[in-house]
Amino acid sequence: MKACLSGTGRVQYLLLACCLFHLVPLSHCGTCPSGWQKGYNEDVCLSLMINLSTWSDSETACKAKGGHLASLNTLDEFYFVQAICGAGALDGCWVGGQEILQAENGVRQWKWSYCETTHDIDLLWVPPLPNGSCTGTTCSNPASPLLCTVVTRAGVKWDFCSSSHSFLCAIGPESECTSPNQSHREYPIILISVCTILAVTTTAIVAFLLAYRRSKRRRRSRRCKLAELSSASGLLQPAFRLYTIRELEAMTGNFSEANLLGSSQDANRGTYRGVLSDGTLVAVKRFQRTPLQSQKEFVYDVLRIARLKQPNLVAVRGCAYENRQGYIVYEYLPNGSLDQRLHYRSPVVPALDWDQRMRIATTLAQGLAYLHDILKPHVVHRDVRASNVLLDEHFDAHILGVGLSRLVLREATVGRTVIAGTYGYLAPEFVYRNELTTRSDVYSYGVLLLELITGRKPTVDGAEPSEWQSTFEWATPLVQAQRFLELLDPTIQTIPDIAQIQCCVDLVYACTQHVPASRPRMSYVVHQLMQLRQGLVPLLLNRAQNPTPRPLVNSSEHINVANLGDNTSSVEIEITEVLS
Repeated sequence: MKACLSGTGRVQYLLLACCLFHLVPLSHCGTCPSGWQKGYNEDVCLSLMINLSTWSDSETACKAKGGHLASLNTLDEFYFVQAICGAGALDGCWVGGQEILQAENGVRQWKWSYCETTHDIDLLWVPPLPNGSCTGTTCSNPASPLLCTVVTRAGVKWDFCSSSHSFLCAIGPESECTSPNQSHREYPIILISVCTILAVTTTAIVAFLLAYRRSKRRRRSRRCKLAELSSASGLLQPAFRLYTIRELEAMTGNFSEANLLGSSQDANRGTYRGVLSDGTLVAVKRFQRTPLQSQKEFVYDVLRIARLKQPNLVAVRGCAYENRQGYIVYEYLPNGSLDQRLHYRSPVVPALDWDQRMRIATTLAQGLAYLHDILKPHVVHRDVRASNVLLDEHFDAHILGVGLSRLVLREATVGRTVIAGTYGYLAPEFVYRNELTTRSDVYSYGVLLLELITGRKPTVDGAEPSEWQSTFEWATPLVQAQRFLELLDPTIQTIPDIAQIQCCVDLVYACTQHVPASRPRMSYVVHQLMQLRQGLVPLLLNRAQNPTPRPLVNSSEHINVANLGDNTSSVEIEITEVLS
């Protein structure tokens, strides 16, 4: 690269030297020859010869000195030469203008001595050619010069070229050949323009090479950082690795919609099915691009998540980060998400039966109990919803998105969503007072448990909150009338005992109490559900010990929170240490 730049620099200096060679005036390169003086232009040298000679002899003498008789193209040049030729006792001196008679049309024209181009336009300071100048034998050769110009103290006059006068020689560029009214000063301008274009082009090439070199160095540095993170044995889990974006595209078929897990509305930042080179299935979660997080921060956040180990948490297999966009690779669970099985299943896929739903509710409660009661400090998931629950081959629930708070906070800051969690699952104290405890997850779990029983989503996709009836508004009249069978999802084939349905409904309303302190701990919920699955009706969940259920979110409350976020918006912040 250094040699390339130095070579480019030499080319640039050579181009500039060429420009200077053409544009620097003659007088700047050195003084005029001995016996010569600077002329009317900086690039012209003049020499006055006082010996009397004819015009043709004068032109021959000037050519012998490497020049020609002086030419006058501007008024300033005329004044400059007049001061020389009219000085002292001189009676004028020859300059380069001469008359030419054109034989074809008889038009009398004149030209400068060193040019073959003739002109019929007189200069303002040169008098018209006198009539009758062609007399006697001089007209026998129409091509011979008849009159020539002499500069005197009184001005410019025409005289027979055979007369004798002093003469003024000039050395300099002969750029006046095309027109006597122009000195062709556009030549230096053209040269300057060409040189400027060449210099700008060269500078642009050098800038491109520097930018390319910097980009290459940055990519090399990024690969080194990835290698350094990959070799950090004290931080990485044995099954954890860092992937490249090309590897993820190969796994997921370039993130094709056919591999999308869940509804298509999450395609921009959804979860995709992928296949590793050894045939292992994985799930790849893609985050929205954000400028607020570096690669190192993202990788360490994911490593922190990967260290959480519990059977009901989705295991992290690796991650990738490129172009300010993060990806997390999870273990793949064959039965997909709970949201997909409840609301988007294929007709050939059987619906969840009651026992499977109770198994899902129990294992999900076990995962939340681990976050709330086992981990120190306690962890609030903050986004418990059906699409964040994945199902394995035994229909055990695995919680997705644990610890993604810091990642999704940066994602949400870039977008327009400002509310945390998913609307419909949010606890009232968080919506209205921004209070967050482990009991907020308990509330979301209660909403999800009711979704499992009824098969109804807590929100309607794409609808405003004031336009739909919440699940609680629909379910409460049926509960108050003790019409529990009407609460069941119509796709459930085996109808459970009414006492089991009633116990589950009681547990739903216990988890969704307005006062957070009135909600049970998740370890208590696990205990009640395990008893229920064993065929025991928990005594603490009988109807006499619970208040009459009522809608927890009414229509006016829907309107109050309508502007807080989208129906399906999902935003999380950092893992929160709370006192339960």
